[in-house]
Amino acid sequence: MAEKKIQENPLPEEQSEAADKPKEPALDKPTTVPVPIPVEPVIVRPSVPSFTKTPPNDLYRRLLPAVLFVLTFVTVMTMLLIYMDNAALGAQQFRLNMTRDYELARIPQESAALVAYVRQLHLQPRPRAPPAAPPASPRADLVTRLAGDTVSIQNGTFVEFLPRGPRDPTTLYLESSRGWEGVVVRAAARDYLALRGGARALHACLSPTVHPREVTYQSPDSHSAMFSSRVLCLPLYTVLLAAEATHAQYALLGGDKVLPALKHVPFGDKVRLQVIEYRSSDPVLRNQTAEFLAARNYSIAAQYEDAVMFALQGDA
Repeated sequence: MAEKKIQENPLPEEQSEAADKPKEPALDKPTTVPVPIPVEPVIVRPSVPSFTKTPPNDLYRRLLPAVLFVLTFVTVMTMLLIYMDNAALGAQQFRLNMTRDYELARIPQESAALVAYVRQLHLQPRPRAPPAAPPASPRADLVTRLAGDTVSIQNGTFVEFLPRGPRDPTTLYLESSRGWEGVVVRAAARDYLALRGGARALHACLSPTVHPREVTYQSPDSHSAMFSSRVLCLPLYTVLLAAEATHAQYALLGGDKVLPALKHVPFGDKVRLQVIEYRSSDPVLRNQTAEFLAARNYSIAAQYEDAVMFALQGDA
């Protein structure tokens, strides 16, 4: 029995023999040296999405901002072009209106509405400050002599209707020294704003027709259109009615439209201007005006280098 056990368990001896054998030295492993790999430069290229492989919903989301930008740009540019066209048309129409003369032919010179419009909106009230009294002139003395027989020289009425220039010394003397009242009319805007005195001021030009007109007035001393202005041209009879001077003692008129304007004045009981002085250096216009007023019972009272003075016969 003991022998069987020894034969069946031989492992302890084998293990002891293996333990008694010396261990063989372990072979060294081969050492590997790393080889450097060359590094290539990295080129960054913009990635272009592949729309062919993109789903439809994702493609629409990517294209939507670009489509909205294009639509917005087109809309803004269209509105800008339309605005520029309208502005150009408006500027052209404005320049056309500023250079066109408007004939208000439907409004007669004796229209009550026209007279009220001029009197309330265009005729300035009389200032409170009295004007400075200039020295007496031969013309002023002649006017007072011609008007002294029928009316007191202390309560006369005058009308000064000139295209441009400062206050006339004759009317200024009659106003400040004699107490006369009247209206001063100028077509030039600068001269109208510079008027001083007790007389009422009116910005208007003399109309050669029986109806008012609206024209562009350009100062003779300026060749630029920047200094042109719109002015209302009124018939002389309308101004006389608005200023309540249809029976004025002295009327000072100037310009090349005086003779056509006088032809539309109803002389007689409606209008009686005792002294008319026509300011002009043109001999042709002076002779034509003298012939016309001679047919209305006027005679030449005095002649000057720049004017002719007429007096109403029978009342002088």
